Amino acid sequence: MPPLDEEMLAELGEIPANVEGAWKHSWGTADKLYKSEAIDAFGLKYLLGVFETKDEAQKAFADWNQEYEKARVDMKSEMEQWGKQEQARLDRDTTGQERIKKVLEEAKR
Repeated sequence: MPPLDEEMLAELGEIPANVEGAWKHSWGTADKLYKSEAIDAFGLKYLLGVFETKDEAQKAFADWNQEYEKARVDMKSEMEQWGKQEQARLDRDTTGQERIKKVLEEAKR
């Protein structure tokens, strides 16, 4: 992303950060905020949210982790099913097996 130019910064400077009478977001008014992050098995980081209390941040992580574990179990069963299908396909293809056996026999001589 290119850096902001002076014209864009001037335009942004004219927009008020807080609008009178509007709902005040906790990001601008809270003394302390808690960030909930998760890192998956591949090292990817996920920002789950920014919360006003530690309990909210922990709940967000617990909810995410529950979904992640469920998806992991589902993926494992899908991979097992795929493995069975591939093994059945390879077992049906006897020409490939015969070629491999022939090459191995020739290598033994």
